[in-house]
Amino acid sequence: MDGHVLLLVLAAALLHATWNSIVKGGSNKLFESSMNALGGGLGALLILPFLPAPAPGSWGLLALSCCFHLAYYICISRAYDKVDLSMGYTIMRGCAPMITALALLLLGNHISLTGWGGVLLLCLGILTLTLEHVHKGARAADILICLRTSLVIAGYTLADGYGARASGNGISYTCWIFFLNIFPIHAYVLWRHGRTYISYLRQRAATGLFGGLCGLGSYGIALWAMTLAPIALVAALRETSVIFGMLLAVIFLHERLSRSRIMAILIVMGGAMLIRLG
Repeated sequence: MDGHVLLLVLAAALLHATWNSIVKGGSNKLFESSMNALGGGLGALLILPFLPAPAPGSWGLLALSCCFHLAYYICISRAYDKVDLSMGYTIMRGCAPMITALALLLLGNHISLTGWGGVLLLCLGILTLTLEHVHKGARAADILICLRTSLVIAGYTLADGYGARASGNGISYTCWIFFLNIFPIHAYVLWRHGRTYISYLRQRAATGLFGGLCGLGSYGIALWAMTLAPIALVAALRETSVIFGMLLAVIFLHERLSRSRIMAILIVMGGAMLIRLG
């Protein structure tokens, strides 16, 4: 992998951790998630006129992805209401590739010994995190909320993986996802909260929309890098977002990191990388 590609993929990992820290840092996580969807969708809208439409065979998967993303925005907001960024982000990012790998196995795909080693490392890291938080008084329900979010992430990962292939143009497919995601989450939020959300949006628009652009940039850079370097290497390198998430949690959210939590985060990142490489 060329040096400039490597640096840009690391930048994509930082952007991904950044938008998660913005959602966690807001007083209303659901509203922050909605603004994130709005920012990413508006950014995608500027690009869509220059891209071909996805092939009709991918439209059903686009719709399925939008359903998963609606559930994702709701689940991630509830997770960050309950747990720290360093814990929630690590579990959600760590469990998602593990669940995806197991789902692919059920669909008839082969998993190498390297991949299974990654699964075991992920289980070890997440178990370490869970035991630490249970020891500190965290409820099992809070852990399950993070795991539920991972399940949703795995769902849209599979939908988008097959959808991007069926679309004929992965970048166009991705931009359509970001644009279409504006509507389900805003229909839900406006129905439930209406004027409260509009007032919050006026106060936090710049930060929230910036977070959405970070999400779009992160995904766009990753797709671009996958055209120049092996997909497995790019995907594995993106897992450094767990480290960036830990640093942002300490610097901006003033979370405390114990030695066991740092070790668990490093184990999860290593396991996720092995799954991608395997």
